[in-house]
Amino acid sequence: MAGELDRLKKYNLFTALTVVLLMWLAIAWLLEAKELELFVPLILLMDSTMMAIVLVGATLFYEKKEHTLNSILVSPVREDEYLIAKIITGIVNSLITLVALWAMVYFLKDISFNFLLVAGAVIVIAAFHTLIGIWFSYYAKNFTSLLVNFMIYVLVLAMPSVLAALDVIGPKAARFLIVLPPEASLILLQAGFQEVKLGKVIFSFVYLIALSLAIYKFVIRPKLNEYAMRETGV
Repeated sequence: MAGELDRLKKYNLFTALTVVLLMWLAIAWLLEAKELELFVPLILLMDSTMMAIVLVGATLFYEKKEHTLNSILVSPVREDEYLIAKIITGIVNSLITLVALWAMVYFLKDISFNFLLVAGAVIVIAAFHTLIGIWFSYYAKNFTSLLVNFMIYVLVLAMPSVLAALDVIGPKAARFLIVLPPEASLILLQAGFQEVKLGKVIFSFVYLIALSLAIYKFVIRPKLNEYAMRETGV
């Protein structure tokens, strides 16, 4: 974790994260109370998905230029420690955004929500999408291609939810959209602000945690050494 935080500071990613956070706060400040109850879950969704992927992707590409991973792999640090540190960093970043938004809407807009439920949702969502960001980085040639992969991820997995909201997809078919990670993530965040069926909340938590464990065990952990060797030209 100390190494991750040092690299975030070295690569000026803390500055970028601060700018984004200030942007979220400025948007929240301009909205009315009723609008905030709808918009804050979307802000948290974007931060714990998009920013988690971009953050870990940027870190990995900076590390690639400096061959940081190769040095770490021959050090006493285990691969699991290296990966888990990145996951925790992504979670901490998203929690900072949550706390800042909570402070603003609570003290300045007099809006309250189920903080513990939303915090739990942010932890699960940020962890899952940090893993997605690492997965994308394994196969992306540059940072631009990582962003392209993310856009494809959004279009393929998030667009059905948008179509359902516009009634393009009927309610019967829309019930199955919960198997899409962005939809499950949004359900968890909305549960902190409005009434959501308990079954949907439990399913979304269990589903995202199970997906995270599966991706870590079968993709992220096994492919790490292969990724490191490929980057050294071996």
